[in-house]
Amino acid sequence: MENDDFYVGYHDKPPAAVATFLRRIVIGVAVFALVLAAVLAGLQTPAEPGDFDFGHLQTFQGTFFKAPFPTLRMMTPSGVTTNYVMVGEGKHRIPTALESHDGKLMSLKGTLVHRGSDLMIEVATDQSFENQETLSGKDSAPIVETLGLQELTGELVDTKCYFGVMRPAVGKVHRGCAVRCLSGGIPPGLLVRNGNESSTVYLLEDSDGLPVKLDPEWAGRNLHVRGIVEKRANLWSLRVESMSLLTP
Repeated sequence: MENDDFYVGYHDKPPAAVATFLRRIVIGVAVFALVLAAVLAGLQTPAEPGDFDFGHLQTFQGTFFKAPFPTLRMMTPSGVTTNYVMVGEGKHRIPTALESHDGKLMSLKGTLVHRGSDLMIEVATDQSFENQETLSGKDSAPIVETLGLQELTGELVDTKCYFGVMRPAVGKVHRGCAVRCLSGGIPPGLLVRNGNESSTVYLLEDSDGLPVKLDPEWAGRNLHVRGIVEKRANLWSLRVESMSLLTP
């Protein structure tokens, strides 16, 4: 016992045996922490791909259509058509003053929200848009490709958050936000998961091609919807004939 190493706090260095023991403990704890961090990171849900270009105001020019959901149709010089869903700032629909410009060429400022081919513009303010009707006159309705009657099951989402404003934008954790967004006039979408890590969002409209009426409290829950599937360039939509809430 008299020859056992003993650490004395006021010495510059501990005995060799004590230093070796402490070094092993520190290294072991560090390795364990790194392994634990790697395991926890691997268990996390991958970040959703949507993005919101917050703070990056852009100018967009295209033809505005207010129904069945507000969209801006833009065309590239090569003739490729791209449709952008339009919303207002925060949890609100587009500014009311914009609705009177249906079918007209507009120039407006807004922020891009994008998730793959799902594109959206958050219109800045009532003063951010300008009527360019003198350049092209009133445009025709957008081309719609009808794909027939289908029955789909999926989650009701608010498209603004799902396209890129919020992460995560699905399920119970986002339900409260989605309810408020849908209540404020954000276009509703049916998120249909295809089973191979891919999914499609169908913007919902009624059978007459007008904004669909539904209970915002259904947000974040699964619905069974029967209707006509349509495609407008890059956007999918569903003309609802019947819709029911699935029990948990």
